[in-house]
Amino acid sequence: MPIRTYQPGDENQIQSLFEKVFGKPRSIELWQWKFLQHPNASNPWILLYEEDGVVLGHISLWVSYAWVHGEKQPIGLRIDTMVDPDARGKGIYQKLNETLIKEAKKRGIVYLYGFPAPKAKDLFLRYTNASHLLDVPRYIFVQKPIALLSSKLAPMKAFRPLDQVALQFQQKKFRQKNQESFTIKEISTFDQTFDQLAERTKHHATVHLVRDAAYLNWRYIKHPNHNYKMLALYERGELRGYIVFRVEPKEDRVFRNGYIVDWLAEDDDTYWQVLLQQAMVRMKEADVVQTWAMPKAGSTKLLADNKFMHKDSPMPLVGKELTVQHIELNNPDAWYITPGDIDSF
Repeated sequence: MPIRTYQPGDENQIQSLFEKVFGKPRSIELWQWKFLQHPNASNPWILLYEEDGVVLGHISLWVSYAWVHGEKQPIGLRIDTMVDPDARGKGIYQKLNETLIKEAKKRGIVYLYGFPAPKAKDLFLRYTNASHLLDVPRYIFVQKPIALLSSKLAPMKAFRPLDQVALQFQQKKFRQKNQESFTIKEISTFDQTFDQLAERTKHHATVHLVRDAAYLNWRYIKHPNHNYKMLALYERGELRGYIVFRVEPKEDRVFRNGYIVDWLAEDDDTYWQVLLQQAMVRMKEADVVQTWAMPKAGSTKLLADNKFMHKDSPMPLVGKELTVQHIELNNPDAWYITPGDIDSF
């Protein structure tokens, strides 16, 4: 079978295939960050389908440690599955997925998951007997309703100054609560105290990524494209939680999105509430703020309490257990997931 693992130098063909399949170029810096710089030593985890020296198919994982019932275990996020459009009909997609599962089992990975597009989701379910866990809910907070309306109705632009009145009221509300007992710091790196926080929060959900300093620095500090802001919450000098967010650059956008990308704290709603409030205060340039939240996560109730609305559920979560013991991870209530868990945010 013409399937092999990645070798240095393959990136030129991989990049060309990516542009052909997805219709857009990708910088080599982003590819290197995504595949070569991941702190888990199992990466890069890439399989290629090759004929006569030409790469026709590609499938890959981000292998990371997750807390599963409080124990570190390796799981794999499926990313960048692609087949050359001119080579479709040869069964390449099926062969890549079958080989992926076989090789992942050999290497001790216990679970595969992903957030595929609709067509890819159908194929993944068909060829691997995977499970569709749920469509992840998206929540939004409209900070500037006139800006949102004017993106659809041009005459509304004349009323955009009214957004500033609404924003001032909202910002005052977010500044009022529960701030006195804590110290909030905007940070530029994640130090060893985040390793300790990761350990203390390992039972936050049945399964969630190990968000230690190495992972967080790679994911947010070293990202070549996005400029994230990170806030850390301290109580009497001890780290209690953090939040990561970003606002789209203005450029020529009709309105600007803000994203809560990652959010984790110890098991006290006050920590989560203060972090959310402080992030919102710093995202006043965003017209709309959005994030994800799993239905049974504590953050979901906090978002609702802060007037976030469930807009839709556009992102399917699919999973495939690789051991009998991990079938329970097909229950969506087992998971804590944030937008930062995937590469597109």
